[in-house]
Amino acid sequence: MVLLMALALGPAAPDASAAAIAWAVDPARSQLTFHPRLAGGEFAGRFERFDAKIRFDPADLAHSSLLVVVDLLGARTGDTDRDTALQGGDFFQTTRWPKGTFASTGIRSLGDGRFEAMGKLTLRDVTRDVRVQFRFDPAAPAGGAARMIGASNLRRLEFGVGQGDWRSTEWLDDAVRVEFDLALRAAR
Repeated sequence: MVLLMALALGPAAPDASAAAIAWAVDPARSQLTFHPRLAGGEFAGRFERFDAKIRFDPADLAHSSLLVVVDLLGARTGDTDRDTALQGGDFFQTTRWPKGTFASTGIRSLGDGRFEAMGKLTLRDVTRDVRVQFRFDPAAPAGGAARMIGASNLRRLEFGVGQGDWRSTEWLDDAVRVEFDLALRAAR
Protein backbone atom coordinates (compact mmCIF):
# COMPACT_ATOMS: atom_id res chain seq x y z
CA MET A 1 0.00 0.00 0.00
CA VAL A 2 1.09 2.98 -0.29
CA LEU A 3 2.18 5.90 -0.91
CA LEU A 4 2.99 8.05 -3.44
CA MET A 5 3.65 11.19 -3.02
CA ALA A 6 2.76 12.93 -5.52
CA LEU A 7 4.46 14.83 -7.48
CA ALA A 8 3.23 17.95 -6.81
CA LEU A 9 5.10 20.71 -8.13
CA GLY A 10 4.85 24.25 -7.16
CA PRO A 11 6.83 27.33 -7.70
CA ALA A 12 7.41 30.74 -6.61
CA ALA A 13 5.20 33.25 -8.38
CA PRO A 14 6.58 33.83 -11.86
CA ASP A 15 7.67 37.26 -12.99
CA ALA A 16 4.95 38.80 -15.16
CA SER A 17 7.57 39.91 -17.68
CA ALA A 18 8.99 36.40 -17.93
CA ALA A 19 9.21 34.77 -21.33
CA ALA A 20 8.71 31.18 -20.10
CA ILE A 21 5.70 29.59 -21.76
CA ALA A 22 2.62 28.70 -19.73
CA TRP A 23 1.58 25.10 -20.42
CA ALA A 24 -1.79 23.47 -19.82
CA VAL A 25 -1.94 19.76 -18.98
CA ASP A 26 -4.31 17.51 -20.92
CA PRO A 27 -5.58 15.27 -18.09
CA ALA A 28 -7.00 12.65 -20.46
CA ARG A 29 -3.53 12.02 -21.95
CA SER A 30 -1.44 12.50 -18.80
CA GLN A 31 -0.63 10.30 -15.84
CA LEU A 32 0.96 10.44 -12.42
CA THR A 33 1.90 7.05 -10.96
CA PHE A 34 3.65 5.62 -7.91
CA HIS A 35 5.57 2.37 -7.56
CA PRO A 36 6.16 1.00 -4.04
CA ARG A 37 7.46 -2.46 -3.13
CA LEU A 38 5.32 -4.66 -0.90
CA ALA A 39 6.56 -8.04 0.33
CA GLY A 40 9.39 -7.91 -2.21
CA GLY A 41 7.23 -7.22 -5.25
CA GLU A 42 6.52 -3.90 -6.91
CA PHE A 43 3.00 -2.74 -7.61
CA ALA A 44 1.75 0.36 -9.39
CA GLY A 45 -0.74 2.96 -8.35
CA ARG A 46 -1.97 6.15 -9.93
CA PHE A 47 -3.39 9.49 -8.92
CA GLU A 48 -6.58 10.02 -10.84
CA ARG A 49 -6.79 13.76 -10.10
CA PHE A 50 -4.03 16.34 -10.09
CA ASP A 51 -3.51 19.87 -11.32
CA ALA A 52 -0.26 21.28 -12.66
CA LYS A 53 0.67 24.89 -13.28
CA ILE A 54 3.71 24.82 -15.54
CA ARG A 55 5.76 27.70 -16.92
CA PHE A 56 8.67 26.24 -18.84
CA ASP A 57 11.07 27.25 -21.55
CA PRO A 58 14.37 25.36 -21.93
CA ALA A 59 15.95 28.66 -22.99
CA ASP A 60 14.60 30.55 -19.95
CA LEU A 61 15.01 28.32 -16.91
CA ALA A 62 15.27 31.34 -14.59
CA HIS A 63 11.59 32.11 -15.25
CA SER A 64 10.43 28.49 -15.46
CA SER A 65 8.47 26.89 -12.64
CA LEU A 66 6.40 23.84 -11.77
CA LEU A 67 3.53 23.57 -9.32
CA VAL A 68 1.65 20.31 -8.95
CA VAL A 69 -1.24 19.73 -6.56
CA VAL A 70 -2.36 16.13 -6.18
CA ASP A 71 -5.74 15.04 -4.84
CA LEU A 72 -4.68 12.15 -2.60
CA LEU A 73 -8.29 10.95 -2.44
CA GLY A 74 -7.76 9.89 -6.05
CA ALA A 75 -4.98 7.37 -5.25
CA ARG A 76 -5.86 4.04 -6.90
CA THR A 77 -4.00 0.73 -7.03
CA GLY A 78 -6.66 -1.62 -8.38
CA ASP A 79 -7.14 -3.22 -4.96
CA THR A 80 -10.10 -1.92 -2.92
CA ASP A 81 -8.62 -2.79 0.49
CA ARG A 82 -5.29 -1.19 -0.37
CA ASP A 83 -7.00 1.92 -1.79
CA THR A 84 -9.03 2.31 1.41
CA ALA A 85 -5.89 1.89 3.53
CA LEU A 86 -4.12 4.63 1.56
CA GLN A 87 -6.83 7.12 2.62
CA GLY A 88 -6.53 6.21 6.31
CA GLY A 89 -4.37 7.42 9.17
CA ASP A 90 -1.55 4.96 8.53
CA PHE A 91 -0.83 6.48 5.12
CA PHE A 92 -2.16 9.74 3.62
CA GLN A 93 -4.83 10.47 6.25
CA THR A 94 -6.88 12.29 3.64
CA THR A 95 -9.54 13.47 6.10
CA ARG A 96 -6.86 15.79 7.50
CA TRP A 97 -4.49 16.25 4.53
CA PRO A 98 -6.34 15.61 1.26
CA LYS A 99 -3.70 17.21 -1.00
CA GLY A 100 -0.03 16.78 -1.74
CA THR A 101 1.96 19.57 -3.41
CA PHE A 102 5.26 20.05 -5.14
CA ALA A 103 6.54 23.57 -5.77
CA SER A 104 9.76 24.05 -7.69
CA THR A 105 12.41 26.37 -6.31
CA GLY A 106 14.69 26.11 -9.33
CA ILE A 107 15.25 24.17 -12.54
CA ARG A 108 18.57 23.27 -14.15
CA SER A 109 19.55 21.67 -17.43
CA LEU A 110 21.21 18.24 -17.39
CA GLY A 111 21.82 18.42 -21.15
CA ASP A 112 20.24 16.58 -24.03
CA GLY A 113 16.65 17.71 -23.30
CA ARG A 114 16.90 16.53 -19.67
CA PHE A 115 16.26 18.77 -16.68
CA GLU A 116 16.10 18.65 -12.91
CA ALA A 117 13.59 20.58 -10.82
CA MET A 118 14.56 21.24 -7.23
CA GLY A 119 11.61 21.96 -4.98
CA LYS A 120 9.50 21.38 -1.91
CA LEU A 121 7.16 18.40 -1.60
CA THR A 122 4.49 18.51 1.11
CA LEU A 123 2.60 15.42 2.31
CA ARG A 124 0.81 15.01 5.66
CA ASP A 125 1.85 18.58 6.56
CA VAL A 126 5.53 17.62 6.25
CA THR A 127 7.66 19.51 3.70
CA ARG A 128 10.96 18.19 2.38
CA ASP A 129 13.37 19.17 -0.40
CA VAL A 130 13.14 16.84 -3.39
CA ARG A 131 14.61 16.65 -6.88
CA VAL A 132 12.57 15.65 -9.91
CA GLN A 133 14.32 14.72 -13.15
CA PHE A 134 12.42 15.03 -16.42
CA ARG A 135 12.63 15.23 -20.19
CA PHE A 136 10.93 17.97 -22.10
CA ASP A 137 10.00 16.87 -25.62
CA PRO A 138 8.33 19.47 -27.84
CA ALA A 139 6.14 17.94 -30.56
CA ALA A 140 7.71 20.24 -33.13
CA PRO A 141 9.62 23.50 -33.01
CA ALA A 142 7.15 26.20 -31.97
CA GLY A 143 4.37 23.63 -32.43
CA GLY A 144 2.51 24.51 -29.25
CA ALA A 145 2.52 20.94 -27.86
CA ALA A 146 5.00 19.00 -25.75
CA ARG A 147 5.48 16.13 -23.32
CA MET A 148 7.11 16.31 -19.92
CA ILE A 149 8.15 12.87 -18.72
CA GLY A 150 10.01 12.23 -15.50
CA ALA A 151 10.38 10.65 -12.10
CA SER A 152 11.58 11.07 -8.56
CA ASN A 153 12.57 8.58 -5.88
CA LEU A 154 11.01 9.42 -2.54
CA ARG A 155 11.28 8.10 1.01
CA ARG A 156 7.74 7.70 2.34
CA LEU A 157 8.79 7.66 6.01
CA GLU A 158 10.33 11.15 5.70
CA PHE A 159 6.75 12.38 5.17
CA GLY A 160 5.11 10.23 7.84
CA VAL A 161 3.49 8.01 5.21
CA GLY A 162 3.45 4.72 7.06
CA GLN A 163 2.30 4.85 10.67
CA GLY A 164 1.77 2.06 13.18
CA ASP A 165 2.77 -1.32 11.80
CA TRP A 166 3.52 0.30 8.41
CA ARG A 167 6.40 2.31 9.86
CA SER A 168 8.42 -0.90 9.57
CA THR A 169 10.06 -1.58 6.23
CA GLU A 170 9.86 -5.34 6.73
CA TRP A 171 6.89 -5.61 4.33
CA LEU A 172 6.65 -2.20 2.69
CA ASP A 173 9.85 -0.55 1.45
CA ASP A 174 10.59 3.03 2.40
CA ALA A 175 11.52 3.90 -1.20
CA VAL A 176 8.74 4.82 -3.62
CA ARG A 177 9.28 5.81 -7.24
CA VAL A 178 6.91 8.46 -8.57
CA GLU A 179 6.61 8.84 -12.35
CA PHE A 180 4.73 11.24 -14.58
CA ASP A 181 3.96 11.63 -18.27
CA LEU A 182 2.26 14.95 -19.01
CA ALA A 183 0.76 15.90 -22.37
CA LEU A 184 1.09 19.68 -22.64
CA ARG A 185 -0.26 22.41 -24.88
CA ALA A 186 0.86 26.03 -24.89
CA ALA A 187 -1.63 28.10 -22.91
CA ARG A 188 -0.67 31.51 -24.21
